[in-house]
Amino acid sequence: MRRVNSQQGAVLMVSLIILLVLTLIGISGARGVLMGERMTSASRDAKIALEIAESMSRLGEKEIAGLKKINDFGGKNWQHDEGDGPVNIFAAETWGNTNSVAMDVPMLDPDGNPLQGRMYIERFGLASSDSIGDVDQSEKPGGDIETTVHVFKVVSRGVGIGGTERIVVTLYGKAF
Repeated sequence: MRRVNSQQGAVLMVSLIILLVLTLIGISGARGVLMGERMTSASRDAKIALEIAESMSRLGEKEIAGLKKINDFGGKNWQHDEGDGPVNIFAAETWGNTNSVAMDVPMLDPDGNPLQGRMYIERFGLASSDSIGDVDQSEKPGGDIETTVHVFKVVSRGVGIGGTERIVVTLYGKAF
């Protein structure tokens, strides 16, 4: 009986220390999982924002491709003449209703609603004849080949579900 009474709780202390170490390992693992979850969510949101911006760029290029003549461009508030577009593409007023247009893209949010992006198009200038390359050129009645290519800058913005923003700037040329 003397041996039992002489133990002062050493087994209890060792098991409490082991339990504390295991708890700390568990908390550390949980924090790592949460950090990984946040990083995955942020990456997904950034990809969604980029896909929206790229879809808006394709819609802008489709708008330009549909022009029959250069004078058809500029009739809308989001179609700007050369040098008249917004100066700062990161400013909030650039993406307001007066400078850009909102359009649905072929993507849905988690509730099934279509996602939207914004864009504006600015006439950028003319391409030089030596930089044209393989352009769809049409013959003029006199036998000359028309090489006047108007270049447009399409600036589009996508916002992910979590609020991440991506801006894409593309140049698109069209021969008239």
